[in-house]
Amino acid sequence: MSPAVPTLRARYEWRTVPSLSGLNWPAIIVAAIVFFGLAAIWYQPKVMGTRWMEAAGVDPSSSDGPKPIFFVVTFVAYLVMATVLAMIARGTGASTFGEGLVLGLLTGFAFVALQAMVNAIYEGRGRWIVRANGGIGIIGHTAMAVIVTTWA
Repeated sequence: MSPAVPTLRARYEWRTVPSLSGLNWPAIIVAAIVFFGLAAIWYQPKVMGTRWMEAAGVDPSSSDGPKPIFFVVTFVAYLVMATVLAMIARGTGASTFGEGLVLGLLTGFAFVALQAMVNAIYEGRGRWIVRANGGIGIIGHTAMAVIVTTWA
């Protein structure tokens, strides 16, 4: 064994992934509900809905609207996101409003907005789809991270 390995172990604190049983489930559920509500407002026609439909190629007159299963899948996805944010917060020791704000902004930008941009490039869609999908990702992640970090 290299002599550097013991030095590395002594220098850095090794953390494990927090267990699901230690997470604040009411905070996680509320965080997912808040993101769901924010997205419902965000995609209203007077906010980003009209531009999103144009950018996504959705014709509102040709459909009866989204199917109920879409909302179920979306909410479950938000629950998973909130759970992972709570795990990251716990693993990093984030517990203040400011730390939640930074966590949400970073994950929203890095994991949602940038992925929306990559998808838009390959799908040949314009910047409005990135603004709509990436914007709500940043807003939603920030709200969820603040909730899961500050709810004691």
